[in-house]
Amino acid sequence: MAMCSKCGVEMQQGAKFCKACGTGPEANSDKKARVMAGTSRSPKTAIIAGVATAVVVAGWFVYSSSVRARSVERPMMTQAERTGNSSVSYMPVKSENGDIKVPLGSLQGNTATYFVYSAGGKEIKFLVLRASDGTIRAALDACQACYHAKLGYRQNGDTLVCNNCGMGFKSTDVGHITGGCSPIPLRNSQDGATLVVKAKDLEEGVKYF
Repeated sequence: MAMCSKCGVEMQQGAKFCKACGTGPEANSDKKARVMAGTSRSPKTAIIAGVATAVVVAGWFVYSSSVRARSVERPMMTQAERTGNSSVSYMPVKSENGDIKVPLGSLQGNTATYFVYSAGGKEIKFLVLRASDGTIRAALDACQACYHAKLGYRQNGDTLVCNNCGMGFKSTDVGHITGGCSPIPLRNSQDGATLVVKAKDLEEGVKYF
């Protein structure tokens, strides 16, 4: 005996309709079709989920690789020199009609040259550096994070290192990176032979010395 798929009443063999509720055998076929349709969708759903997971994993791998690459490129922390730039010779400069002029011919290769400008009874120190890409960079010999220590920066190869905390910055970052422990960029103009810094721009940095 067959059972009605809707009400559960026994149906006679070969009966087209349930005497109790009137449900026909096509109801069973419809139900079976719906079940089979659901089953056929399952593999597609699994494939979509697998592809999504693969995309997420691939994205994370690319992100992790880029982070590792940046960490390798960034200069590492080195030992701080609490004695500061006691061995550095600062070249005194004066203002001429509001301008401080630095002959680029006085720079020695990629070695930073240090200068000092006196204003209001204070010495304002800055450095000029030919970066590894050949460009000329200028910055105060101080940063916003460690200026209170008044220890300045020393050069270690292609890196300027904060004597207070040991943070290092590549020469190509000098004059471009701002904030934190980076050397404070110094506005300047260049004509290929001379670098010119406005006295007023230097005097604005007096609070760091």
